[in-house]
Amino acid sequence: MKNISKIISTILLGFSIILLCFIFYRSQIVHAGALFNYYLKYYVIASLFIILSFISFFIPKELKINITVFFISILIAAYFVEGYLFIQNSLNKKQEEQDKYAIYKNNTGKDYDKRTKFEIFHDLKKENPNIAIRVHPASFVSDKNLNYFPLSGLSNRKTIQCNENGYYSIYQSDRYGFNNPDKEWDRDKIEFLLLGDSFTNGSCVNEPDTISGNLRKLNNNENGILNLGQGGSGPLIEYATLKEYFPIKKVERVLWIHFADNDLLNLMGELENKILVNYLNDANFSQNLILRKEELQKLLLNKLNQEMFKQERSNAKNVGQFLKLKNLRNITVEIFFPTPVQHEKFKNILKLSNDFTKQKNSKLYFVYIVGYNKYSNSGNDKNVQNYKKIIKILKSLEIPIIDINKELFEKHEDPLSLFPFRMSGHYNEKGYQLVAQTIFNKIKILEKKL
Repeated sequence: MKNISKIISTILLGFSIILLCFIFYRSQIVHAGALFNYYLKYYVIASLFIILSFISFFIPKELKINITVFFISILIAAYFVEGYLFIQNSLNKKQEEQDKYAIYKNNTGKDYDKRTKFEIFHDLKKENPNIAIRVHPASFVSDKNLNYFPLSGLSNRKTIQCNENGYYSIYQSDRYGFNNPDKEWDRDKIEFLLLGDSFTNGSCVNEPDTISGNLRKLNNNENGILNLGQGGSGPLIEYATLKEYFPIKKVERVLWIHFADNDLLNLMGELENKILVNYLNDANFSQNLILRKEELQKLLLNKLNQEMFKQERSNAKNVGQFLKLKNLRNITVEIFFPTPVQHEKFKNILKLSNDFTKQKNSKLYFVYIVGYNKYSNSGNDKNVQNYKKIIKILKSLEIPIIDINKELFEKHEDPLSLFPFRMSGHYNEKGYQLVAQTIFNKIKILEKKL
């Protein structure tokens, strides 16, 4: 019995140390410290396990065995719950897909494109060797050996985005790798310059149906509209993009499009990137990315090849997520111990962006947009506190806000109709159109008051 007691304590200690090492590996090696704030709660949990393991050497043997049996039972139950959640999520996803296929067929008479983006890439590459899959700058946040940080995508290429509406959106990237007709850079004056993430980029609709595409229609194509949005971007990437790609001509307005669900979380990783933080610490810092097009292309193509390799290992990824209890953690640890948000850093970024915009004789507008979760979850809005703090920051900096939630979604009789098939995703064509219309109209109202 004594040997069993020591073996149990030793196993517990070994498990706890391995857990701590794994967390360190994920946090510091895989993500190069970029997600330390996210992993902090898991460091605390692993450390508590180590402390409890040491204590277990000194508690009575019978109690130790009972406690061990209890925790093993909890662990087994946890994996049963994880298995249930995995199966349930898979079934729900499959049902959603079947529903989308049927709705799309009924509405258009066409078949929903069921190919993955890598399958369509291989199909289209036979006709166009220059075609590419969109590569996000955010995918470089954890890379610690970069000599420079890319802030755009592959340039002058047909670029495959995503499929949420039954078809794959594909756009011709401009000279710098953004989702614009290239001629927009040659305009004498820019009416709107857009910063943001995948919603700003126009994910899953074709270019004329994006926010920027709709603004061009509303503006009668008189002046330029530049869309510098990139999927996964947070505030620091957006500020860096503003600094690097602000055109050398008159820009009337800068639209900072903030996605409530994850922009502040994305900032956590960006603040750990050694290149990106230079934009915060040095007002004169620049990577001169416009002059590094060839180097950027090589870096982005290499990242694309890495992403394709990861896709081929998707089954291994699913197994890994199961072993790490991903679904269970999402409804327990991630809810009760959310990743802390650095509002002061966010405020500083907005201040620097506003100052920079003023120096360029332009006007910064903050556009607050919401996603599907706002209206799919019954009264559970995790962004309430962040929203209040954001509004306070904007008022202190005297930055005008265009609240798309209040101006559009709360007034719309059926907000879910603005998402693909009323399901989770980006906006559909109608959603993007109404968002652009709301921005355009609200700016007119705000500028009349000045």
